[in-house]
Amino acid sequence: MNGTALKDRVVLVTGATGALGSVAAQACAREGATVVLLSRTIPRLEKLYDAIIEAGGPQPAIYPLDLAGASEKDYFDLATILEGELGVLHGLMHCAAELGHLGPLSEVDGERWQRLLHVNLTAPFLLTREVLPLLAKSGTGSVVFVGDSAVGAGKAYWGAYGVAKIGLKGYAQILADETESFGLKVHIFTPGPMRSPIRLRAYAGENPESLPSPDVHAEQIVRLLGPSSTSS
Repeated sequence: MNGTALKDRVVLVTGATGALGSVAAQACAREGATVVLLSRTIPRLEKLYDAIIEAGGPQPAIYPLDLAGASEKDYFDLATILEGELGVLHGLMHCAAELGHLGPLSEVDGERWQRLLHVNLTAPFLLTREVLPLLAKSGTGSVVFVGDSAVGAGKAYWGAYGVAKIGLKGYAQILADETESFGLKVHIFTPGPMRSPIRLRAYAGENPESLPSPDVHAEQIVRLLGPSSTSS
């Protein structure tokens, strides 16, 4: 990458203060993108903002939002603000995720089921739906959904998180087919095992030093969010 691969592009990253989200946000900024940082914790957002500025990236935007409690109006308001302040959106990367409790489906209570489906599946759907006009306006829009290789096509004990990740892949495939006519590129990015809080919670006995850092995915993320990406 030459530092200009995403020049003049606007990219929204959810879960921007997480392991992969932070890598994605900083990588996009290094390549010239104006990054909208979405996460629920303001101090961590401010720290990431400062890191991008100190590295010489374009001034990012901070958008605090807790996806677990967000309503449809919250996503509508976000899209309205993006249009008013930035005018367009070229890229959207869904890094926000919540693992919850791993165990038999028979032990998942309704409240936990609803929360995990909302954060991991409904929230990406609602947010994507509201910003689709802005992505279409760009003419070279790209949406990246993050999969989880551990879930596979359906493995025991991954609970509502596993169901949501499987559903997310299906949603992305349908979205790609429906939006092909206006040039939107839709990707399922499945990074594999990496050093992250979700991985460490799911595999508590695993040595984190044996896992690759999320930084190894920076270049691929930039390619997926670039103007010449192809659907995958």
